[in-house]
Parts: sequence; structure tokens; C-alpha cells
Amino acid sequence: MPEANRYDVIIVGGGPAGSTAGYILSNAGIKTLIIDKSIFPRQKLCAGLLTFKTVNLLERVFNESAESLKDKGIINYESYRYEVFGKQSTIADRNIKYPFRFIDRDSYDHNLLKKARDAGAEIIEGDGVARLDMLKSRVITTSGQSYSADIIIGADGVNSRIRRSFLVDLFGRGDWRENLAAAHEVFISRDTVRKEINHPLLFFDYVAWGYSWVFPNRDKLKIGMCALKKYNSGDILTVFRSFLSSLDLFDDREVNISSYVLPYGSYLPNPTFKNILLVGDAAGFADALFGEGIFFAHRSAELAALAVIEAFKSNSPPDQVGKHYQQLLEKFIYPELIYSKKIRDAMFKYLRKFRWYPLKILMGLFGNMPIETVQGLWSYRWMQKVEEK
Repeated sequence: MPEANRYDVIIVGGGPAGSTAGYILSNAGIKTLIIDKSIFPRQKLCAGLLTFKTVNLLERVFNESAESLKDKGIINYESYRYEVFGKQSTIADRNIKYPFRFIDRDSYDHNLLKKARDAGAEIIEGDGVARLDMLKSRVITTSGQSYSADIIIGADGVNSRIRRSFLVDLFGRGDWRENLAAAHEVFISRDTVRKEINHPLLFFDYVAWGYSWVFPNRDKLKIGMCALKKYNSGDILTVFRSFLSSLDLFDDREVNISSYVLPYGSYLPNPTFKNILLVGDAAGFADALFGEGIFFAHRSAELAALAVIEAFKSNSPPDQVGKHYQQLLEKFIYPELIYSKKIRDAMFKYLRKFRWYPLKILMGLFGNMPIETVQGLWSYRWMQKVEEK
């Protein structure tokens, strides 16, 4: 008789990464449990940009198109125009072929978790993982329940309990910490702003090694700032408040500011330990230039799920699954993370010295290519055209 709390795979975290892995694994007939401390729909702080490459992945994996997400109200705003600013000048004001799409993360994440449940994944909400027992390959929840599995996937975000429970967090911890960004964000009703904002705005030169944004949604504006902590000796929150005042869009004296941490070049070179895999923010997988992490959450989870499926098909020992996952990461994920970080370092180290005027020249030469690279039409690696994979 099978053990009641025994699974093939346990996924800790029910966000985009956890739901993607759970959906793929359950469709493959693998007994999967997803555990999340929150009850969905839950509030998730995020700028909410859905890139071209992410929409392609959603269509390929979930059969969700941009149109279906718009019909559900999940994509709630689109824009074909963008502006980029330095503190003293406009760097670019352009239109693009593929739109910027903005989502409501609460409904986006909830929709994906429902898809994983409909595919057959068992879901536990409102009971987070308190401890990982590596020797027995099990997790113990805050309520004291114990669940075991052949393979455990940590999809529990930048403060991952799973990552902090095994040795990968001991080696390279300094590099991880130095490449975390502090992020601050406000949501403002469009009815209350003094100026109509109908397209995304990006701002450089307000904070060291970081940038600010104003992203329009259907009913509100998302205004935020993120920057590497190690290059900002002062309080980034104070700088953000000054930035809000400089916009002069609304009365910012009593605004409610939300703060969080995000990966900003802090990816782990080997996010595995025997039968334990890390995906998404738990492994630091995010664009090192703009911090975009939704695509890398989905893609790394997809690769982890493919590695798990291969392991079950070939009857490989569970502790061998990490090797295949690592190979897939080195082929599909790491080149983009490595080169986006190289570009980030050069950009903030040199261009800022010249008040961002060289960026204006570069964007004049390359046109929309930098923005299309973030969208996924070009690779960060030597700016090669991305081929279907």
C-alpha cells in the first residue's frame, strides 16, 4: 500500500515556477505535490511586465496566448511605445513591433496554479515549509505535517527556505548577497495622477547601479525603483521618495510604499544538491540588467521538469537528476544570465560617468535592439537573433 504522504515530486512554492513544474510533471503522470504558504489569489509585488519570450513559452507549455490572457483580464494593458530618460535628458522615445504587456500578478499566478491543479497536481495552500530534511528527502510544514518525495523542487522565491537548507547556500553566499537588489514600488490609481501616462517610462541616473520605472496598467500606475545594495551607501528608499517627488504625478506625502528584494545577477552556478533542484528566484534566475524574472521562473521550471521526467523514464537514481538539469541550464539559461550581467556591469560602470549620453548614442545606433533583447527577440550573447528552441 502506498504511503499517504509520499510523492514522486514535491514542489515548494506555487508561483509561476512552481506551477509550471507542477503542470508539466502532472501531465506526464508523475505524482506531484505543490506546497505554498499563501492562499491564492495572493498579493505579489512585481512590476508585471510580460515579455514576448514569456508569451511564447505560455503558448507552448500552457496553450495560453496573449489573447486568452487578455480575455481573462490577466493582461490588462498593452503599449507599443516606450521612453527612456536620464536625469537631464530624454535618451529614447520610440515605438516597437511587439508590445509591452502588463499583467496583474495576483490573477496571473492564480490562473497558473489552477492549471497545475487541473492537470492533477495536489495543492496545499496556507501551510508553508518550515524545514527540509535532506537525509529523509522530506519537508515539514509550519503546521507540523511531513511529506516525502523522490525529488524536491525549491520554487519558493528569493528567500527560499529550500536553498537555505543545503550546502549550495554556504558556498558563494557572498556573491549571492552582493548581487541582490533592493526594490521599492507604489501602485497609484490612474484617476489621481496629474498627467496621463499611456506607455512605459524607464529612468536612469537617479540611483547607482539600478533604474526606475513607471508602468501603466488598466486602472493604475506601477512606479518602482531597484538597485544593487552594495553600490548604494545611502538609503535607496530615501532616493525612491525623491524620485517620486521629481515625477510630480501625484501627492506622494502619504503614499504606501512596498519593499522587496530581487535577484539582480545573483544566480547560482549550480542550483542542485543530489535530488533537490532550485528554480526561478530561489536560484537567482533573473535578467541581470532589468531584473525581469517571470520568464526565467517559467523556463527554469520547465527544464527542471524535463530533467525529472527523463530521470523517471530512464529509472535513473533521484540524486542524478541534478546533472541533467544542470546541463539544460548551461545550454538555455546561463548564457543569457552571464551576458546580461556583463552588459549590466559595463553599462553602470562606464555610461553613468558620462551622465548616460553614450547610451543615447548607442540607442541611436542600435535602434530597438536593446529593448527587443529584453523581450527575447535577440540574445544577450553577442546580440544574436534568437532561434526557436
